[in-house]
Amino acid sequence: MKLPVSHLIPGMKLSRPVYGYKGQMLLNSGVELTSSYIYALRRHKVLAVVVESLPGCIYGINEKEAELLLEERIRIRAMASLQEWVESGRKHEYFENIVEQVCAIVDEILSGRIPSGGLAEISVADVYTFAHSIDVCVFSVYMGINYGYGKEKLLKLGLGSILHDLGKVRVDPGILNKPGQLAEEEFVEIKKHPIWGYEMLTEELPGQISDSSLEIVLNHHERCNRSGYPRGINGGEISDLVTICAIADVYSAMITERVYRKAFSPNEAYEMIMANSDIYFNFELVKLFASCVNPYPIETLVLLNNGKVGCVKANNRNLPLRPIITMLQTGEQIDLSKELSFVIKRALAPEEARGYCIFNYSQSFNSTA
Repeated sequence: MKLPVSHLIPGMKLSRPVYGYKGQMLLNSGVELTSSYIYALRRHKVLAVVVESLPGCIYGINEKEAELLLEERIRIRAMASLQEWVESGRKHEYFENIVEQVCAIVDEILSGRIPSGGLAEISVADVYTFAHSIDVCVFSVYMGINYGYGKEKLLKLGLGSILHDLGKVRVDPGILNKPGQLAEEEFVEIKKHPIWGYEMLTEELPGQISDSSLEIVLNHHERCNRSGYPRGINGGEISDLVTICAIADVYSAMITERVYRKAFSPNEAYEMIMANSDIYFNFELVKLFASCVNPYPIETLVLLNNGKVGCVKANNRNLPLRPIITMLQTGEQIDLSKELSFVIKRALAPEEARGYCIFNYSQSFNSTA
């Protein structure tokens, strides 16, 4: 379960690692948080972490399933390569490392590995753009595989996706991380980043990046109804590769904690994207997105229509809105795909989930005292 750092309490355990500015591991999964660790996370500008919903148990992931998850080290290597290239002044010799990392991501997902969680939600604020770019690349490639793309097309999709926000290196960091609403002139500045990224790549790496990848960088903020930017083109002028990256971009951004807003829950982001099919995004590709994402990730705490709270144990791929849950009070397991009288009303907000975590951690402590 993802919680903002401000909601953490000593005794909680991390279920995913936390990484710092250079992609170094700050704390590993399984670490029990202390007051000192929580203070250190704040000092390192970590915005949110993923903790176990119930003490001592990570539900739903057995050894066989764990082997299928895309390993963190692959994402971290890709993030480090992207950051190294940008901070070197975009030297040509470092760019080959990015291409290699995209190939590694494509190969791993083609071999059956599946994305789980993301870097952006558990990395420091200062490297959000890098972590977000890796998450968008990974999810875009995963969607592309499920759409039936071959390896050559996946590599073009992956490279364009990992570079989609390159132009933001020219945007004032004070604007990117402003903890409030942007002024009109600041938003105008932000909207230049697709053109800046496209220009940087065509001028600095002529002939090294396919037109398809460049199109992703230029058009990933365009929308079917012409409401996008920088050119306001319509759906017929937006390729499927661009739309896949655009959907992955929006989803990753929405579920990530930022300095200027709270994260949306995965099911909220899922429903908003679904609601905008054929308005912002091609309907067929929104259906593809829906088949690739879990609106209720494992360990999400959910409120049922009977007023009880459960923890998501596993997902039903064909019925993503009806997962298998474990009831907190009784430990009873309910498969919502079979028990049709139960309905998820909503996922618990972080402040509510924190309350249940406090209760369960205190119960666990008392039972072992």
